[in-house]
Amino acid sequence: MHIKRLICLQELSFFLYRMKRKNRRFSSMKKDGDTSKTTIWGYGAFGFGANCLGGILGSFLTLYLTDNLFLSAAFIAAMMLVGRIANACMEFLCGVIMDRMHSKKGKARPWMLWTALGTALPVFMVFNTPAGLGDLGTKIWVIVSYMLHIAVFGAAISIAYSTLLVKITSNPNVRVKMTNLSHLLGQVGALIASSYGIPILMYFGGYQKGYRGMSFIFCTVGFIGMLLTGIICKEEPENVEAMLEEERRKIEEKKNQLPLKESLGYVFTNKYAFPLLSMYVLYNFAAMLLGSVTVYYMRDVMGHAEYMTQISYAKIIPIILVGAIGLVPMASRKFGKKTALMAGAIALMTGFVIIAFAPVSLAAVMVGNAFVGIGTAFYGALMGASIADVADYVNRKNKVDVSGTVSSVAYMGMRIGMAFGSVGITVLLELGHYDAEAANAGLSQAASMITMEKVGYIYIPLICYALLVLISKFMDVDKAIAKLEA
Repeated sequence: MHIKRLICLQELSFFLYRMKRKNRRFSSMKKDGDTSKTTIWGYGAFGFGANCLGGILGSFLTLYLTDNLFLSAAFIAAMMLVGRIANACMEFLCGVIMDRMHSKKGKARPWMLWTALGTALPVFMVFNTPAGLGDLGTKIWVIVSYMLHIAVFGAAISIAYSTLLVKITSNPNVRVKMTNLSHLLGQVGALIASSYGIPILMYFGGYQKGYRGMSFIFCTVGFIGMLLTGIICKEEPENVEAMLEEERRKIEEKKNQLPLKESLGYVFTNKYAFPLLSMYVLYNFAAMLLGSVTVYYMRDVMGHAEYMTQISYAKIIPIILVGAIGLVPMASRKFGKKTALMAGAIALMTGFVIIAFAPVSLAAVMVGNAFVGIGTAFYGALMGASIADVADYVNRKNKVDVSGTVSSVAYMGMRIGMAFGSVGITVLLELGHYDAEAANAGLSQAASMITMEKVGYIYIPLICYALLVLISKFMDVDKAIAKLEA
């Protein structure tokens, strides 16, 4: 078997040598640090476009389905839950297919080009469900449109986007720069969608005309942003020596690969696994629920849906400022990641304590959301770093490599949290006996619904973030790594 592997490597080496002679691009290949600013900004365009789509879906989809199509909360909950499960399965499948795909444009770039329209168009379709389809026809249209976006094209383009970064450059510093810019532009896209969604909707006349105009604008911008990434960002030619080294590494990894059961055992027997999983579940549950319930709260509790603009600015501007200043890495270096995590969770909790004391005051809600923005900037950034830290701790302690399994556990928590958050808003609507006809007539909701909106917007997030403060106390994994190194 060992001889066969050596023969395969020799054949691969000879094949790549011929390709190198045939294609002169290999001799003029860019260095890792030479990634152009156009490519970096082109990669960031995806974040802006994707968050324009995600912004209107998160803020207005449930509202549209209940108030315009009069669909039941139970139906919406079931559809969103199945969609999240299908998304997770399809992302895995797309990753497997992409690894086995080769084309003149590369591995990931072709997917970016042909899935951009397929990701944006279904969002426009769901917000423009034709009248006269009947109850069953309406449900079929909504299900097909939603599933095409989240479980087919959306799953494919998200995996392609992540893979594209690997193919653009191998320089870790450049990768950080590209992902940070994409995240920053994504926040700008989310800010625009949540801030101007209501004004644009009302500009076009509200109701179905309003949704048609709003969805056309944001879906067009979203499509262009994602397509630009595929057009601008070209995959670099593979380095021959690097490919050979990667092939050798993969062979060694396969020989030393642990069975899944054993890998999970190493992960879950360490003391940081359940705190990490819980962090991802709670954080994403609260974020997903807030994204959906905010527009109901602004309209029904505070009396003005237009407040979405001010609230969005109050929350997202601190996120951008904290990221631009670099406050999170500075605090993490000076006080430790556990303390920085706790500070972020305390800021999140403080924001909702302020809102709880004055739930109908615009000033109080804006100040509270400013704290939420600061907390989000800290906690969102440090959660990602916690995955690497926990993986590093388990690997060093047990002399194994289960980095991928640790990441999978964390992202499983994220998917669980997002799924329950999507369902959470529909449960609140059902418990509060939401009246869509009253909403369309400009009438107030029942007291029970007002209570449920306060529970969803204030008290459930407050409880989640209080739990995150407690959980963060156990995340001293950077100190544990330092002890292992001593």
